[in-house]
Amino acid sequence: MQIIIAPYSGFCFGVKKAIAKAEEMIKTDNVSFASLGPLIHNPQEIKRLEKKGIIPRESINDIVESKILIRTHGVSPAIYKQLEEKQMEIIDSTCPYVRKVQKIVYEYANKDYTILILGNEKHPEVQGILGWSLGKGLAFRNLEEILTKDLNAKKLCLVAQTTENTETFTKVVDYLQSKYPDLIVHNTICSATLERQKSALELAQKVNLMIVVGGLNSANTQKLAHLCHEAGVSTKHIETAEKIEKSWFYDVDSVGVTAGASTPDWIIEEVVRKMEEIKNPEEIQITEETQTTKEIQSAEEGAQTQEQLEQNISNYGEVQQGDTLTGKVVQIKTDEILVDVGGKSEGIIPVNELSYRKINDPNDFVKIGDEFPVLVLKVENSEGNMILSKRRAEQEKALAELELAFQNGTIIEAEVVEVVKGGVLVDVGMRGFVPASLLERGFIENLEQFIGQKLKFKVIELNQEDRKAVLSRKAILDEEYEANKEKVWNEIKEGETLKGTVQRLTDFGAFIDLGGVDGLLHVSEMGWGRVSHPRDVVTEGDEIQVYVLGVDKKNERISLGLKQLTPSPWELAVKKYLPGTTLTGKVVRIAPFGVFVEVEPGIDGLVHISQLSWDRVDKPEDVVKVGQEVEAKVLDVDAEKKRMSLSIKEITEKPVKEKLEYVAIETHQNNEPSGVTIGDVVGDIFSKLNNKE
Repeated sequence: MQIIIAPYSGFCFGVKKAIAKAEEMIKTDNVSFASLGPLIHNPQEIKRLEKKGIIPRESINDIVESKILIRTHGVSPAIYKQLEEKQMEIIDSTCPYVRKVQKIVYEYANKDYTILILGNEKHPEVQGILGWSLGKGLAFRNLEEILTKDLNAKKLCLVAQTTENTETFTKVVDYLQSKYPDLIVHNTICSATLERQKSALELAQKVNLMIVVGGLNSANTQKLAHLCHEAGVSTKHIETAEKIEKSWFYDVDSVGVTAGASTPDWIIEEVVRKMEEIKNPEEIQITEETQTTKEIQSAEEGAQTQEQLEQNISNYGEVQQGDTLTGKVVQIKTDEILVDVGGKSEGIIPVNELSYRKINDPNDFVKIGDEFPVLVLKVENSEGNMILSKRRAEQEKALAELELAFQNGTIIEAEVVEVVKGGVLVDVGMRGFVPASLLERGFIENLEQFIGQKLKFKVIELNQEDRKAVLSRKAILDEEYEANKEKVWNEIKEGETLKGTVQRLTDFGAFIDLGGVDGLLHVSEMGWGRVSHPRDVVTEGDEIQVYVLGVDKKNERISLGLKQLTPSPWELAVKKYLPGTTLTGKVVRIAPFGVFVEVEPGIDGLVHISQLSWDRVDKPEDVVKVGQEVEAKVLDVDAEKKRMSLSIKEITEKPVKEKLEYVAIETHQNNEPSGVTIGDVVGDIFSKLNNKE
């Protein structure tokens, strides 16, 4: 059994510095002092420090000591103030990375930003950061949780708990930037955390079992265990060596060991020592990640002498471990495949060495008579069979092809075969990893949709030694986007009609992707009538035709229209609404000089204040209200100026007084009696009407 210790594990420099500082103070002053909360999240180390005189206190009210040590998690400004009021001597051991986060959130909170904090709200570090956010902080654990939050603020600043998972942070950033382009992002995950997570993940991909050592309540240790588990390897999270169980190591060839940033070296050493005791020391090789690993055969097979080994090799014509041969399938079993490689007996391919893909039935991958390259893992086992790998032979070939593609920037095609933590795996002759952030140009809600698709990728990272390849589809899409962008700017002209995709909606309009360049379709240009909100006309993802109103290449702005692609209602209004026509419309706006009535979408008619009523009108709102439906007569239509004059009083009966005045005027003009005024005529008419009655 091989034991491999991750190169980055155990105390980070911040924790080391805090503990060293505390122990030095105890030596110098020879007086006990308090730490506000446990100095680190490791109960065994806390007990050791407590024996030395460093007493953890859960609250300020519990402190009886005159000196107080602020732990690496940091505290809020309110805590500092309380300690100063108690006149305590403060020894501040806040981690520099945590202090950096505090400064960032304090700066942006003072600029009236809403502070988004990716982290555990109950963790002391996050509680301290919230305090520095001046009441403007919002903590959340993951992307799913932020989706439930109401983010109405226009100014947003995103930070992370220093021990957060980088993949989670990347997902959150991709989503928020797609919704809030002005988002301020500060990646505040500390380098020590990144190193431990990366180191643990790389090691987990090489061993059969991962042992993660650290406090069960330690956030960064929990994340290490979660990462290893998500990598698909059996993972055990323990605090001490006493928790190790022998049954874990049954049929295990290699074990990886990592530890959280709050785990002291002495606990890691105890864990390794306990694992050494599980089997005979001669069977175990302890190595650092950088050392050359050796295969250790089990005791049941028996140790081979150099003479026996040379004899076994000669049986196969000087075949050595690592050689590539051609094998022909002669038998398929549930757990292994027998192949003829021209030796004294068949070679064996264990089912897990057939393919890196998940295997339910070997018959799905090979057939009797198939021939293919195989890599020699063991020249001869105790039964005289050669142990071979089809998977690793394909991997060697794939690595050579990937190296060429990596060096030349060549585009390759590969099928997406599996969704894993943080991205997808693709078939490139071996496992190729594509982070979710590099699969598309924007945020992807469901990675499962890509399973089975053959897509184009670029190799952006290749580690021959670790057999790891990282690919990007986004790199290709970005290049295509930039090429299309340049093409659009060179070809786009004012007055033409283009096809585009609705990219994003705002209150004032919609941004339309024209194939590399975004144009703004303002809400006022969406229809001839009034549009309350862009969502009433278009939806994100819609493909629509748009009219180019203006092109500003200098400032890279394109103005678009939608209503211009349909006839203006004014073109038909002249024939449709002849003078004298009666119509029904809705009052949409009131002005001091009259009211505007919507006749149909895109056509508003004006009822002048003088045309509202036969009676004198001081204020239009005394006669009609906004939203009221009214009948009106068309007086005039000017399609060129887009004006329509309407009258409400013309469809109502004239009062008696107005009728009499009209008759009087007519009589006076026709007869023109000398010295007779209009008033005399009106009086005479009234007199005659009264006598008649």
